[in-house]
Amino acid sequence: MISRQQTADSRQYFWLLLCAVCCVLTAIQGCAYAPLREGATHTLKALPQELVVYYDYPAHRHEAVSLLIRHHAAFSEYLVRFPLSLPAGLKPTEPVVEFEWFESHAVGRRGAIVFNPILGGDYPVERGVCRTFARQGWHVALVHRKTLKVSPEHEVAHLERLLRQGMVRIRQVTDWMTAHERVDAARLGSFGISMGGIVTVMAAAVEPRLHAHVIALAGGPLADILTSSPDRMIRQPRGLYLARNRMDLETMERLLREAVHTDPIRLAPYVDRRRVFMVIALADRTIGRANALRLWRALGRPQAVFLPFGHYTAYLSLPYLQYAGLRFLNEQLASP
Repeated sequence: MISRQQTADSRQYFWLLLCAVCCVLTAIQGCAYAPLREGATHTLKALPQELVVYYDYPAHRHEAVSLLIRHHAAFSEYLVRFPLSLPAGLKPTEPVVEFEWFESHAVGRRGAIVFNPILGGDYPVERGVCRTFARQGWHVALVHRKTLKVSPEHEVAHLERLLRQGMVRIRQVTDWMTAHERVDAARLGSFGISMGGIVTVMAAAVEPRLHAHVIALAGGPLADILTSSPDRMIRQPRGLYLARNRMDLETMERLLREAVHTDPIRLAPYVDRRRVFMVIALADRTIGRANALRLWRALGRPQAVFLPFGHYTAYLSLPYLQYAGLRFLNEQLASP
């Protein structure tokens, strides 16, 4: 039997939740939208041959191991693993490619999305988005990776190795998707939030088979973000690195600029701005508002939504982000 106190608590929770939803909807109504300006001057550059080679990898015919996690009415979830194939001289830190595959039960070949996750955590937010997309008829690959950060145990150049390895990983997930019998290889896209958004920019430049990209809460360059962000997940390893190496912040920034070539600002000229939709939080202190706008400009000012939130409070607008992202992907890639 439900007590009066439980009933009162439930009502209080309901009204708090309703108030929160109303606040979010009110804030979203105040957001700004920047459409793609077709007449704006922006020259799309072809990826230079040296970068094509840099992000290339040996041919691989590894048999993937696929484990069913759970079955839903509209889709099924799998965990997929196969060995990472890397160029000679690039030692793997994560020798196995691992991703969660959300396979739609919709009839026929369907479009597929590479989903790049946030900086850390166990991907609960990302899984929710992936399930929403799968219910709408899309297949989704949620790519696993270790946290990308400056580590006190490694030199700064180690970060570039992780980033380059990450690009190869995404390209090999794309290989797997294009070979899948239920995937329409002509309708592939990508979606990324926070660090995943940064990774999505770079993957858009180096992987030509991905044709549409939703980039949320991203910015650049990485050297600026890693040396200026007040976010604890970035600030703490930064402090440990500086202390371990007896280095000042200016030296660290210089080393990052010299070592990190896999950077969203550097690779932005090779991304087709017509295929990009951005979500920018104007009060973002983790990425930095200036860094978010710098990336938007470097990409040629693609269509974007500007939200009146910070980096984490922007997650309150996740239902809108899912809706807007799905709409953009449907427009760019046709219905799944």
